[in-house]
Amino acid sequence: RGTLALTAAGLFARFTGSLYRILLVRVIGDTGVGLFQMAFPFYALGTTVATLGLPGALARLVAERAARADWPGVERALRLASLLTVTATAVTLVASWWVALPAATRVLGDGRTYPTLIVVPVAVACTALSAVLKGYAHGLKELIPGAASQMVEQSVRVASVLALAALFLPYGLAAAAAGAAAGLALGELAGLLYMLAWLRRERQVARPWIRAARPDATLRELLRLGLPNMATDLVGSLVAAADAVIIPRRLAVAGLPWEEAVAQYGELTGMVLPILFLPMVLTYPLATALLPVIAEAEARGDRRSLVRAMLLGTRLTLAISLAAAAVFATAPAFTARLLYGDPSLAPLISLLAVAAPFMYVQSMHNAVLVGLGLNAASFRNYVAGVALRLALIYTLTARPGLGLAGALWGIIAGQALMAFLHALVLRRATGRFPLP
Repeated sequence: RGTLALTAAGLFARFTGSLYRILLVRVIGDTGVGLFQMAFPFYALGTTVATLGLPGALARLVAERAARADWPGVERALRLASLLTVTATAVTLVASWWVALPAATRVLGDGRTYPTLIVVPVAVACTALSAVLKGYAHGLKELIPGAASQMVEQSVRVASVLALAALFLPYGLAAAAAGAAAGLALGELAGLLYMLAWLRRERQVARPWIRAARPDATLRELLRLGLPNMATDLVGSLVAAADAVIIPRRLAVAGLPWEEAVAQYGELTGMVLPILFLPMVLTYPLATALLPVIAEAEARGDRRSLVRAMLLGTRLTLAISLAAAAVFATAPAFTARLLYGDPSLAPLISLLAVAAPFMYVQSMHNAVLVGLGLNAASFRNYVAGVALRLALIYTLTARPGLGLAGALWGIIAGQALMAFLHALVLRRATGRFPLP
């Protein structure tokens, strides 16, 4: 039920998200979307620091303790994770506003992103607080509240982003991009309010209090699991920020005017890559539902159930990957025309056929690694993948014959390396290679 609920919510979010991106391009243009997307990595970076990687750690810890009926331990994990998140969120807000101006002028190299960077921390605060509550629900196998929260957040976001972007457009593209960021914050606030209402109802459920986990063990486990998660997300956010810095500049080195380089970066991150993420509306719920199942099987020492769940998730993910790759390879022009009315994106979309299997399978296997508590190994694999990705993006994007295609090949290579390394770690941990 949880997987189906997440799938429905994901389909809704992807559909409305794609719709609002299409409409946003038509409201504020490629350059406006580029300004918004250039600031967006700092939203991801702020969220990573504010959450401290605790949502995933809390989900695994809650699932493990719930399997042992250690409800006092579940309660303490929620309280500690919430306290840590609130503290980190307050620090992140202050730090984000302090660095907004130098980030806009020196890092991104475009002062028009400054108003957006001022608004983004508000969205970060709402996202971080909501994420820890979703992690708690995830650990209890309560996936429906997170799905419903996602639908509420997305509904409010789409309406708010488009309305505020159009409202501030007469004051310039910088103001319009900031208006879009304000719409993002309103959507995240709506999702947070929904999760708080769910938590209030959930707290009224009576559960047997058998034994309490030691306080020091709870904090230690949260940090052991959470810090590698945070490190992974932090590296991911820094890579996204690096993309925003490197890709437009390397396109300029290839001979493009700066405005066109920014517009092409907006095409890649705001139009092409979202198409790659569309099929993940089916794979992400599977991975999400798999994590607490793996954690419970590991806690019980049931290796047979663990391997069976891992292989089932892999088979389903591979089936989705191959179907998506077939569409990307055979109908790129149709896809580009249908979504954006721009068939010139077809060559980039056709490359997504190569990226899809690696991205979707490694994401599924990453959930298994987190369920097993192998967060540190997941982090090491991720670092190796992004190192290869950045090196190839820097090298290939500046070649006039490649441009954005070079950046996309760098992304593909990074995902392929991560998928291979994840498979090796799971082979050692489970005694079974994680492919059918």
